[in-house]
Amino acid sequence: MSDSQGEPIAVHRAGTKLHAWRYGPVDAPLVACTHGGFMDNRMFDAQLGPLIDSGYQVLTWDVPGHGSTEPANRDPSAVDLAKDLLSIIDTLKPPGRVCLVGQSLGGIVAQHVLLTAPERVSGLVVIGAPCVTLASRRLNLMMAVLWRVSGAVTGLLPESVIRRQLVEGTAVDPTVQGYVRAVTARVTKRQFRWLVDISLRAGRRLPGYRIDQPVLIARGARDGSGAGKLTARTAPHWTHRDPHARYELVPDAGHQTNQDNPETFNRILLDFLAELDDWW
Repeated sequence: MSDSQGEPIAVHRAGTKLHAWRYGPVDAPLVACTHGGFMDNRMFDAQLGPLIDSGYQVLTWDVPGHGSTEPANRDPSAVDLAKDLLSIIDTLKPPGRVCLVGQSLGGIVAQHVLLTAPERVSGLVVIGAPCVTLASRRLNLMMAVLWRVSGAVTGLLPESVIRRQLVEGTAVDPTVQGYVRAVTARVTKRQFRWLVDISLRAGRRLPGYRIDQPVLIARGARDGSGAGKLTARTAPHWTHRDPHARYELVPDAGHQTNQDNPETFNRILLDFLAELDDWW
């Protein structure tokens, strides 16, 4: 890795101090990475070196209530988190458009950033995150039912069981499972309900919204999580609707796709970024 030390960045928005890190040359195209629910900025550590060495600058951050960022004054929506990310990007003043990368919750946030400010986005990479702007009433109903059932079932479980399932249901690599176990050690039922609610409400009033920028939908072949299953269900709709969307299945990886199999994921990601020349 050519630049192992990230530049710490703090941005104040809506009463919350957001913590972020920038890596690589400041005049390079920016790749902005948003982690999944209950994770933190470190989930993209395996992507930093390859991205920097390929000529990109990278932004990682901790969303409110995760990692170094304290909880917000109220439970944030996907729209709120999209505004948080845009405020950090504004602070960095990148030389052109930004490629957004998001895993699970981060993929939902990235979609909202693109929907909010499409003129600022060069491309979208979602990892284990479903499309939130479906025109299909059947698929929307299926997603709503799955999220509600997930929330109801989880509400009946002890928090210790919830935490264990988060570890076993997201990662397949033992080292990655250790990371997930550490960052989810204090997850509560209330936090899980928030994650279900933000996923359930994502993309409302935006059915059928078409994305013209290139889109990479990545999913681990062993991802059995609810979000992973919905990614598999919605990917065909996404690739059919959006002219520059593609779907990639990453072998030997679960929901933490970019961590479980970084070698394959990084190759797919860099190939995708190399095709964005006309979009930056």
